[in-house]
Amino acid sequence: MSAMAAIRPLILLCISSFFLMISHGLSGLLLPVRLADESVDVQSIGVILSLYSVGFLLGAVWAKKILRRIGLVRTFAMCGSLAATAILIMGLDFNTYVWSIMRAVMGFCIACAMGTLDTWYNSVSTESNRGKVLAVNQVVILAAITLGQFGLVLAPPSEATLFIICGLLFSISISPVVFISHFEPKIETFTPISYRELFSLSPLGFVACFLCGVLYSIVMNILPLYANDVGMDKLQISMFMGAATAGGIILQLPIGYLSDRFERRKVILSVCCILLLSTLFLAFSLSQSTFILSLVLVAVMMGIIACLYPLSISETFDRALKTQLVPVLSGLLCVYAIGCIVGPYSGSLVIKTWGNDALFSLLSLLEFGLVIFILYRMSVRQARPVEDQEQFVMHTPSSISEELDPRTEYHEYSAQFERAFEQFQLHLTKGSGDAIRYLKTLSQVQPEWVIPLIRKVPDLNELDLIALYRVLSLTASEHLDEYVSMVSELDYQQAEKLAAWLLEKEPEGAYSSLAAMTTANDNESIGMIESLVESHPEKLSEFTQQLVGNVVESTENMRAADREAADMNHAVADLLSTVEQSAPQHTQELVAIIEEAIAEHELDSSVFDFPDEESENQADSDSSTKLG
Repeated sequence: MSAMAAIRPLILLCISSFFLMISHGLSGLLLPVRLADESVDVQSIGVILSLYSVGFLLGAVWAKKILRRIGLVRTFAMCGSLAATAILIMGLDFNTYVWSIMRAVMGFCIACAMGTLDTWYNSVSTESNRGKVLAVNQVVILAAITLGQFGLVLAPPSEATLFIICGLLFSISISPVVFISHFEPKIETFTPISYRELFSLSPLGFVACFLCGVLYSIVMNILPLYANDVGMDKLQISMFMGAATAGGIILQLPIGYLSDRFERRKVILSVCCILLLSTLFLAFSLSQSTFILSLVLVAVMMGIIACLYPLSISETFDRALKTQLVPVLSGLLCVYAIGCIVGPYSGSLVIKTWGNDALFSLLSLLEFGLVIFILYRMSVRQARPVEDQEQFVMHTPSSISEELDPRTEYHEYSAQFERAFEQFQLHLTKGSGDAIRYLKTLSQVQPEWVIPLIRKVPDLNELDLIALYRVLSLTASEHLDEYVSMVSELDYQQAEKLAAWLLEKEPEGAYSSLAAMTTANDNESIGMIESLVESHPEKLSEFTQQLVGNVVESTENMRAADREAADMNHAVADLLSTVEQSAPQHTQELVAIIEEAIAEHELDSSVFDFPDEESENQADSDSSTKLG
């Protein structure tokens, strides 16, 4: 596939995302200003604006179900047309009840549309470039929202012109995706995580994410009302809110850099203290009508608030298992959306009760409360070492990017891969030999696809796994250990047959594969070890060195949370237990090999189980009895 063919769908998706979010940015500023111009009660404004987040939350929850039912193209077309319809209805009829419903519809459509785009992005990206694709996507979103807010100067908010422009942009966003291949990638499914479990993983990540939603929604929805009330004209309001969203782009890189190189909680604490100070200074700056300083301060304030979302994700990821990352990301998005529901209404209620200046008091109290909570969590839970922290990844809450996040498990769902699987299935219907010949050809072009294709086979008995092993040893030997590990995980009986063949036909080169199979299976590795002890006891030392090397490598490559939860010593424990019973004269030799590995790699001895002194004496006694 040519470079242009690979990049073309990404360009089209970015164009669709840009038009969608520029309309979203314009409507997000247009609606509160229009409501204020119509002298709507500030509490009612808060309710109307909060309903966007209600719709967004529902869309985030239901997006995958809708995608599975009607597909990507129709889902995106539905969202674009409904969002355009909603904003045009709002322009035609100023009625607070109608606006409330339409605002919720827009939130639902934006969530579903972004979920669709992110699924498309995932299907046209690779494991190596999906992090870059995510970063480009986030920059496009933030840049479009920033630019969209300057559309407020094109016409008076009291006229229908800006509503028509929003509707046109929503409609235009549908056009680019029509030219993308109609291939429908598989929609990833996962078991959702409960809010209780999410909170127990990282109370700080949970609370920071919720407060980020509250603060972000107050600034984006209620701060324009404040700016309007203090006498800013439409251009100044656009510049003011544009500076706020621009801060969300600019500060992600330096804050992300710091969070990867210092203890993350200290970074979060530091930026929250700066956030509190910038909020207080912004209130003073606005009261003194120093506009330029206000632009700088609102950029700092909003930039830090926007960074709280990816920081809370990284903080929670530090404590979550690899298999939990996608559910955690989805759960935190819902927590953020709940915070966004609370924010506008609470902000409007405070203004109605105590006046405009109370808005900054509310923001300051929330930020001060977060600082206190961070200090409390630092006092009750030990921090992760910096080297064990998850990498910071740029995220905006406007997108739903579970699969694109490079920290999550990667699954290949590209159109080319799915076509390869269809060909593989076709060959498999003709027989195992035909399928293996196809895999042999494929392994010379796309060797990384072979194992994922085999994983998708419902029954491994359909394949001659021994013949496939021989083929891979010639064409893709670097994937052999991954292959035998997969066989051990999916079908242990087939794995035992493969192990027996290796010991009989290729004993000299079998130990790496046998060690990989033994390490991969948590519960049934004893059978393979017994076969090795019975047939080749003289090779136990070589096998043990390979097995310990695999365990050490797996442990070192694991994330900290996975390492804490994993039982990596089961294979070594099974080996020692079996050797004690069947060949006790080798026990001390194997223990010496393991102790040497512990010393060489500076491991905690608890990583491996050693026979206690009583069992060693029993082994010596048994050995003497047999010799006698």
